[in-house]
Amino acid sequence: MRKFLKSTQVKIFLFVFAALLAGVLLAAVGHSRTSPLSKAVSVVFTPLQKVSSVLSEKAHWFSSSFASASTLKNENEELRAKLADYENQLIDYGETKKKLRSYEKALAVKKQHSDFALLPANVIGTDRGGRYTSLVLDQGSSDDVALGDPVISEGHLVGIVKKVNPADCVVHTLLNPTVNVGALESKTRESGFVTTDTHQSENGKCMLRGLERSTQVMPGALVVTSGVGGLYPKGLLIGTVSQILESDVDLTAYAVLEPAADYASLEDVFIITEFKGQGIEQPAD
Repeated sequence: MRKFLKSTQVKIFLFVFAALLAGVLLAAVGHSRTSPLSKAVSVVFTPLQKVSSVLSEKAHWFSSSFASASTLKNENEELRAKLADYENQLIDYGETKKKLRSYEKALAVKKQHSDFALLPANVIGTDRGGRYTSLVLDQGSSDDVALGDPVISEGHLVGIVKKVNPADCVVHTLLNPTVNVGALESKTRESGFVTTDTHQSENGKCMLRGLERSTQVMPGALVVTSGVGGLYPKGLLIGTVSQILESDVDLTAYAVLEPAADYASLEDVFIITEFKGQGIEQPAD
């Protein structure tokens, strides 16, 4: 084998092959301005350049996307802050509007009863056992609230203060069986007293007791405070008659009343800390 590789024929063949290869390379150089070495380098590195370009574009996109996400996050936080501020402004506006309505109603009551000293209060708690027999208000003895002060809403009788603390007070409403209010029907002027029992209280109603069996009071009639007893000012609306029933224990009749005050939605009320005739027994009409 070694003799064959060193033979003259093989050497001639290799020489001819080398010459042909050189001719091919020269022809390639003649038809292109780029050298074979450059072409070879280009063949090797062009794919790498393409990969590098793609990677560069991806890096730029990622950088831009990251910057956009960061900007969007900041904008969202700013929008959330503005939205929270607007919501707070709406809440303040709503509270202010509610207070204005409450004061307007109090002003209307004050025009009718110039002798009233009114203290605004908020309902901060109720028994909410289904009967609304007691309310807790955010005014107390430090605000000159006293036991026995009447409580109203829009000129309607709500109840009476039964317990006073320095910063709050407890009010028994017309749905509390312990409450008794001297009252009369506004047209016939028939008088009696408003109270309730467990059954009527659970149904959200109270009663005008002490009427004659031959009473002229009719459903739809309005019942107001009479001023008798000096605990409540005269003329406050208590409720509307829904039906007339005869008593099972005596020869009287009584009227079932729908209270004028909506206990389920009460938020703002007024405590009457002073009124003409307070504590003074008033004669019945």
